[in-house]
Amino acid sequence: MEKLKIALVGVGHLGRFHAEKLCQIPQAELIYLIDIQEERLFEVAKNLKEKFGKTVRLERDFKKALSEVDAFVVATPTTTHYEIAKEILLSERPLFLEKPIADSLSRAEELIKISEEKKVPLQVGYVERYQKAVKRLLERVKNPLFIEAHRLSSFAERNLDIDVVLDLMIHDLDLVCLLKKGVEIDLIHAVGAPLFSDKPDIVNARIIYRDGTTCNLTASRISLSKQRKFRVFEKGGYYSVDTIEKSFLEIKPHPEKRDFSIEKEVFPEDDPLREELSSFVTSVLEKREVSPSGKEALLPLKIAFKVKEEVEKNLRRIF
Repeated sequence: MEKLKIALVGVGHLGRFHAEKLCQIPQAELIYLIDIQEERLFEVAKNLKEKFGKTVRLERDFKKALSEVDAFVVATPTTTHYEIAKEILLSERPLFLEKPIADSLSRAEELIKISEEKKVPLQVGYVERYQKAVKRLLERVKNPLFIEAHRLSSFAERNLDIDVVLDLMIHDLDLVCLLKKGVEIDLIHAVGAPLFSDKPDIVNARIIYRDGTTCNLTASRISLSKQRKFRVFEKGGYYSVDTIEKSFLEIKPHPEKRDFSIEKEVFPEDDPLREELSSFVTSVLEKREVSPSGKEALLPLKIAFKVKEEVEKNLRRIF
């Protein structure tokens, strides 16, 4: 069986999970762990050895692996994405890059341009697309009228190089884009506030599409409890996804009487991160298009930056 030789760059909070999932994918061969902090490297390498009997090479500089692997997975802080990803793409190595693509639109667009010109696969880590409950939602919803999302987390000393829009809300913006593909946005209004960091830690965005669909999205990294809920209302149906519970709920009114039916599915064995990385590996090996590609992942990022602009504008009014 052909295997894809992979280097993982970044073994912090999220990168550790990537390392474990890559060891569970039969067609992936994790060759390198790369991180600037040696202590983290040794800790993650020890864990892989104990859990999977896997021995990997350790490096602090990703450039040393460019000629020795087939592809890269990058899970470093967002502000480092551009420099690392650019070097990898210019070296014509397929790249799985955690979201968001970069910390500015111009940098994201440049990375996508390099990927397209070099014909190098660039997949962006919008992991919610690989949730079975989300896939069920996308299958069922036909014409959404109102979309509501709550993505709440408690405060943690990580991802503070970006605000909560790029950190959390971007996942829900991606799902909204999938549901409203091809429809223009008429209005974005957003408010937020920095509390524990120097960037907005809580944001609410109201997005109105040209066909009237309204979205109300809230993202917070300063909540007391964790919540991941995405709800869609349309004529004749209400749908809800809870990605913590890994569940899909559908409520349909009875066509002839004041009653309704409830259908609930739970996917306890669902492993979206593994599915996402497995999709990248098989797509590269089989020379298929990755999903989402950098180009496809750009629209949610563009909307995210418009939300950020609105938040900053409203903050200036207050302060």
